[in-house]
Amino acid sequence: MFSSLSPDHLACLLPKTWLDGKAKATVTGLLFGTITGVTGILLVLSLLTMYIFATEYARRYLYSWFWNTHHLYPFVLALIVLHGTARLLQEPTFHYYLIGPAILFTFDKLISISRKRREIPLLEANILPSEVTNLVFKRPVDFHYLAGQYVKIALVNSGTGRDEYHPFTLTSAPHEDFLSVHIRTCKGWTKLMRDLIIKNAKNPERNPNLYVDGPFGEAHQDYSNYEVVILVGGGIGVTPFASILKDLIYKSTSVQSSLTKVKKVYFLWSTRTQKQFEWLLDIIGKCEQDDTRDMLDTHIFITRFYQKSDLRTTMLYICERQFQGISNRSLFTGLKAITHFGRPDFDRIFEDIRSCHEDVRKFGVFVCGPPAMSDSVTLSCSKITGKQTFSAYAENF
Repeated sequence: MFSSLSPDHLACLLPKTWLDGKAKATVTGLLFGTITGVTGILLVLSLLTMYIFATEYARRYLYSWFWNTHHLYPFVLALIVLHGTARLLQEPTFHYYLIGPAILFTFDKLISISRKRREIPLLEANILPSEVTNLVFKRPVDFHYLAGQYVKIALVNSGTGRDEYHPFTLTSAPHEDFLSVHIRTCKGWTKLMRDLIIKNAKNPERNPNLYVDGPFGEAHQDYSNYEVVILVGGGIGVTPFASILKDLIYKSTSVQSSLTKVKKVYFLWSTRTQKQFEWLLDIIGKCEQDDTRDMLDTHIFITRFYQKSDLRTTMLYICERQFQGISNRSLFTGLKAITHFGRPDFDRIFEDIRSCHEDVRKFGVFVCGPPAMSDSVTLSCSKITGKQTFSAYAENF
């Protein structure tokens, strides 16, 4: 601004700084000698720091830096308030817009802090295939949640960071008297946690307790609004559907069956290899066993295979279909779920589902997985929507 405007213009804009076309302060003085200049510089540096550590790389590999730098927000808000106190252009007004949200935010923070500092015993820790760790912990009496919601977890006195909370979807169902999560091991906190569980395998009583904050919601809670529900999971993105499946099957076979309008559930899970879904087999098997109304139709897609035209894949198809026809079970999983080899063709799948439910006007499609898969599902929903609507709800990880 100082370099592009004439002294006359600046005299109009900054009457307290310019008088009769003569500057009362230099540019350096304005930047480093006034509260507006100093707070402006600090704001730029703070926001730039927060932006850098909000990148995908930082969130994946420098999570503690991401976490700590984003706690600069009170400092940033304070600087914004101070920035206008010099009244160079007008009377400051930002604080008028800040007071209301700040009161609500403070109230929410106080509730969150009271929950965060409540220790919850870890009842069970299981090391599962595909670098997945299952934590089962006590459910507080006043803890109420919906299927598909998530919590934030920190370990107590474990050396992994007392205040480092990480979000994980609950895989337990609301009717169960415990809480559980399934955590895929990556770098950083999840690896430290898994190593600690392995270290204490012979002495599980040494496993740390948990701090749990939540529950928090997301788009998948709307599944109960549809008669036909399509759940699409990719890799570890299947975790919210573990809770939803158990909840739906429980409600359909209990006295609460009249409370849900869901009549059919299609569960599609795409995973790279057979080993990546071994940890979920028990959950799917239990759902199939309890599904007395034939509500659940499960399809597992193993994508790390050759093209369908390849002879090896063709033989796998033949063996799987033959075994499925004889025993009504998958040769690879032992489940009623049908195993496919290759990526799912969502256009064809949704068309087949639509043709099976010609009287249904609205289908709920819930997807959790990589962005590419979410985009593919959303595109297929938009293509097939006509007289019958396919509403897509996507969550990426």
